[in-house]
Amino acid sequence: MLIARSARPYRFPCIPSRPVLAALGVGSALMFSRPSRLPGQGASPPTRSAPARTVGRAPVDWLITANRIHDSCDVAVQRATTVLVRADARPNSPTPFASTILPVERAFGSLETATEPIVLLENVSPDSAVRAAAGACDQAASALEVRASADPVLYRAATAAAKSGEAKTQADRQLIKDYTETGLYSGAGLDSTMRVRVIALQNRLNNLEREYALALSADSTTIRLAQAQLRGLPPQLVATATTNADKSTYQIPVNESTVGAFYATAQDPAARRSFYFAFGNRGGAATLTKLRAALSIRDTLAHLLGLPNWATYQLTQKMAKSPARVDSFLDNLDARLLPKARAELAELAQTKRAAGDTAALEPWDIPFEQNLVRTSRYAVSDSAVRRYFPVDKVVAGVLGVYQQIFGLRFTETGRTDVWAPGVREFSVADAATGAQLGWFYLDLFPRRNKYSHFATMSVRAHLVDANGHVTKPIAAVVGNWPQPSAAAPSLLSHSDVVTFFHEFGHAMADILDESPYAGTAQLRQDFVEAPAQALEFWAWNPEVIRRVSADYVTGKPMPDSLLARMLALKHFDEGLSWTGQVMLASFDMALHTAPAGVNIDSTWAALKGRLTVVPWVPGTSPAASFVHLMSGYDAGYYGYLWSRVYAADIFSRFDREGVLNPAVGMAYRRDVLEPGGTVEPDAAVRRFLGRPVSDSAFLHDIGASSSSTRRPTGGD
Repeated sequence: MLIARSARPYRFPCIPSRPVLAALGVGSALMFSRPSRLPGQGASPPTRSAPARTVGRAPVDWLITANRIHDSCDVAVQRATTVLVRADARPNSPTPFASTILPVERAFGSLETATEPIVLLENVSPDSAVRAAAGACDQAASALEVRASADPVLYRAATAAAKSGEAKTQADRQLIKDYTETGLYSGAGLDSTMRVRVIALQNRLNNLEREYALALSADSTTIRLAQAQLRGLPPQLVATATTNADKSTYQIPVNESTVGAFYATAQDPAARRSFYFAFGNRGGAATLTKLRAALSIRDTLAHLLGLPNWATYQLTQKMAKSPARVDSFLDNLDARLLPKARAELAELAQTKRAAGDTAALEPWDIPFEQNLVRTSRYAVSDSAVRRYFPVDKVVAGVLGVYQQIFGLRFTETGRTDVWAPGVREFSVADAATGAQLGWFYLDLFPRRNKYSHFATMSVRAHLVDANGHVTKPIAAVVGNWPQPSAAAPSLLSHSDVVTFFHEFGHAMADILDESPYAGTAQLRQDFVEAPAQALEFWAWNPEVIRRVSADYVTGKPMPDSLLARMLALKHFDEGLSWTGQVMLASFDMALHTAPAGVNIDSTWAALKGRLTVVPWVPGTSPAASFVHLMSGYDAGYYGYLWSRVYAADIFSRFDREGVLNPAVGMAYRRDVLEPGGTVEPDAAVRRFLGRPVSDSAFLHDIGASSSSTRRPTGGD
């Protein structure tokens, strides 16, 4: 699959439905996923009518050695290179689609099939040699993709194919359109000297992004606390600490698996402050240096391609189309939410004073005070909720919901030869026909050198070759939930449950892929989160919550009174949460519309002051761990909010006709998931809803009023 720029087509960050950390400005969001590979329509689609011949293990060798990775990667890259060279040798084929575009697309689809499992190992393997070999493979495959995306012969073939009438299916026509756009915005139309420079810059950018992500994965920041400073912390969190020889101090890990619980429960303000500064400086000068270098390269690339800035370059292939439309979208939303955020912050300050604490409300106090309000006003404590969400019950319950909605059957294979102990493999089949659809993996707990965010990563895409043979997709949900302790299993917060609904939604989008080409599986990036965001709404439905929860000791269901109070928290402090998200999106756009050399910290401080009610704290550099900026969401973070409009409207039909209604689920699968990137998002959603998308459901959901029903600006 060719790409328009250097980012690999996986690992795109997701955000929680209640992005508290974004409100604080102490770092980026906690979850991670790539754009879902969604099915397209086109030549030789697989049928669902034939029963599956086997329901076995996924055909991937997870115990591959570093030496074998080098060898297999070399072979895969060379095969794709050979096809590309052969295509370049026929620059004026009378059948440009059949003779040039299709062979190259299928060759790069095969390259991805061979290398994406290896790229996953780069992020999850406990073996340092395997990770290093996988990283080298990632770089080699990425470099070839960059070269192909700027190939002038492919670009001319795509433009000729658009006029030749060869394309007979929607998937074929979309593939031609994608190749044309990719070539145009990768420099394929430039002269040879400029093209060589563009390719070199794209490769350097790709390496910087990879190095930034790996540096954060290896980050092992801790804070040292005295025993008295552990007051209030849950036993699961304390169990992650290491002690010194006389056990007088404790080293607390500072990462995504500890941050939420620590802020909410640590009773010592000094401890919360220490954690805040440590979390807000993860990555440090090393990652900031890489970010600055990436910003400079992006600005240079944009100007070489005749565009004013990187944001304009990125948005040409998104729904929003222009930075001005994005800024208008974000400013309009922020204006609606700022009054709510101010009132929420004032209430938290009053709560602090009412408890006899006259000190000023600091950013690191906000989650703690929010937790006190939850506990007092709503009578919902974190520990009370967690006991009803043991990880095994949640996983089984969520998988059951997805099977019912989408008409699927999941079977755990029992495979043990996986990349690490505890990883689980599942086979996926169509419930009605028994047809094998693919596989997914669950890797849900942290370990050393494992990718540190929450992610859905594509392992293999759905492809159809020239002979009609179908390659079935594979996805992996990679998480970092709290480790179980000796006294209790891993107990999840409700936010963790929302996260899992979201991430598994990405996995299902991968598995339900029917596109014949990897190149037509990609959605517009500012829509790509919508299919998974829509499924977060299930985690707020009482009927669904009862299915995914039970007391970990007694097995009894969550009491109706606790359930009602927990669900009442959905819009609690929504103004603080969403103004934080607007700020992050605006910061991303500001960096990528400004000239090279923009001051990162002062830009952050200015936007925090204008768009939120929580000021920046000098001495922190949150951009050092704002992984989205270096993982494919550069000039694209706004897409989380943009796609949320579509997600809320998609759910409105389920809300009206039944959240567990299989008929609606199958319509969603057919109308929105199965077309994937072969149909523009507005057309897909219109088909499912029976009308154009509106923002009414979104504004209602976040607690803002809507004076009119309208489509988001810039929809196709």
